[in-house]
Amino acid sequence: MTIEWPNGEKRTQTMQFQPTETTRFLSSGAMRFDPPAGMYPDLYERRQNQIALQGLFAPTAEWTGENGKMLASAYPALTDPALAIDIYRGDAGLDTGVAQSIFSLDSSLMHSGQLQKVDRVNLTQGESVTLDDGTKLTFDGASEFANYQISHNPAQTPLLIAALAMLLSLVGSLVIKRRRVWVRLRPNDDGTTQVEMGGLARTDRAGWSEEFDKLYRILMELPDADEVEEDDIWVDD
Repeated sequence: MTIEWPNGEKRTQTMQFQPTETTRFLSSGAMRFDPPAGMYPDLYERRQNQIALQGLFAPTAEWTGENGKMLASAYPALTDPALAIDIYRGDAGLDTGVAQSIFSLDSSLMHSGQLQKVDRVNLTQGESVTLDDGTKLTFDGASEFANYQISHNPAQTPLLIAALAMLLSLVGSLVIKRRRVWVRLRPNDDGTTQVEMGGLARTDRAGWSEEFDKLYRILMELPDADEVEEDDIWVDD
């Protein structure tokens, strides 16, 4: 935007507008202009004549509504840029030292009357509007911008290693067969020892009886079942 004051001095400003509709990039934003030094006799009067703009920007204008004056965006590319803005005059808060949003004006300044609306206009690229005091505003056009974010997270590698370890542990817990075996030893009066065994399959029960029998034979130092001949008779002493 370019503002030309009645004394002929100009100010040109480019301000980023925030996309409010990410498909067609209809955006909203605000701009603030301070009058040239020496145009007003004192700082207070100069502050009362700051210019502030707030409204919508469309990269490809589409006019809707009953009167065809409501701005919308038809396409995200810059084929026919246009602005629909409210123009304010007064104290825009430029000299207060208080941080303000770059995308909107301070509403408290409007409610208190420090900023007063002068006009509401729709401008396409190259169009101008002249205010009641002779100040001329021109919409020069728009240019594309992009936001880039470069970040580094040193915890990513340890986090990946921890996640892989947890995954492998989970897979292992699902693959490994969980078994529980109890052995009870009881001394007999004749000096021998009575051995009792019990087992429990915690997960897959398939083949558990053969596994338990094999473990029993190993513990009791007995031959495997497939090594015992049919005529053999085992007697426990």
